[in-house]
Amino acid sequence: MKLTNPEVTTKSREERSDPTRAEFTEQWMYSPSETANRRTVRILGGSLEEGVERRFEEPAQQADWWLSPDWNTLYLATGWSDRTANKPVGQRYRPQATQLFKSTDQGESWEKLRWPEDQNISAFRFLDAQRGYLIGWGPHIWRTENGGEHWEEIPVPAEARDPENERERFDLVALGQDNVLRMTFFDQARGESVIYSLPWGETEPRFEVAIGDYGVNDIAANEQGEVYILARKGRPTSLMPKEQLVHHPTSIWHWNGSQLTELHEFDSDLVGYALYITPEEGLLFDGVNEGSLLGKDVTAVNYDGGADWRIEDEGRSAQGGYYDTRTGERWRVAGYSLYRREIP
Repeated sequence: MKLTNPEVTTKSREERSDPTRAEFTEQWMYSPSETANRRTVRILGGSLEEGVERRFEEPAQQADWWLSPDWNTLYLATGWSDRTANKPVGQRYRPQATQLFKSTDQGESWEKLRWPEDQNISAFRFLDAQRGYLIGWGPHIWRTENGGEHWEEIPVPAEARDPENERERFDLVALGQDNVLRMTFFDQARGESVIYSLPWGETEPRFEVAIGDYGVNDIAANEQGEVYILARKGRPTSLMPKEQLVHHPTSIWHWNGSQLTELHEFDSDLVGYALYITPEEGLLFDGVNEGSLLGKDVTAVNYDGGADWRIEDEGRSAQGGYYDTRTGERWRVAGYSLYRREIP
């Protein structure tokens, strides 16, 4: 899935009114708002041997997707707003039109599902092709048990909402191997980050644990319901000025249902953004070394319950990456190259 800017071209030197200055071929190319209106989302598919082809394209400035483990079923949500239009009087945001699509043949053909266009979809969290959740601004959560034919809205904790911001979001929403959806947000009344959990089939999230003055970056849970939390000291980044993020270390925490334990604190230069449970029940920390001039990707792997971590420098920051928790394969794109390694 790729968000793509429109192609922008310039006139040849002979066509310019001033040969010393570049000129765009069309007037709209001078306007950032017009350019934003022409952004699209693409689904690309194929193989390394036979090449990649475009299988879907739709106007969008925001998009998220879910791909089933067998690669047959895809869900895609798009969001588009007219960036050239003025905001409605008294409104904080421009209206956004949301669309929901589904494919059951690896993206060869697509069905547009019924969905109210004024309800944003920011993320998918699916158990399988039939069962899953949508998460949107508000925040809102919807659940389906029949492949998107019907959606049931799930009530969210009142403390997660901001009456002055209809586009409030959770800090994080994660679906564990135990089929439990967990959501985190900073509870202003408590003055700390909290985690709520929603086991599949239940009708309302319940409070699980508070993690204090930390922003939660990721959560991983195994089939037995053991929860590992990747968190950074200090309030969530959305509530802190960037200059205050210096010397706020990232930690790994363990929650067994009754006790919260800090397993490891990384050097403050290492900022984690993803946490995985590997096929051999190890922990994989995925992050960035912000202490280097250009920023470098790093991984840290642990197999002894959080004490001893093997940190590896993966080089310059990637444009994209993926880790398969079933096979242990890690993929990343950096520059014009595709890299693959195994982390069992």
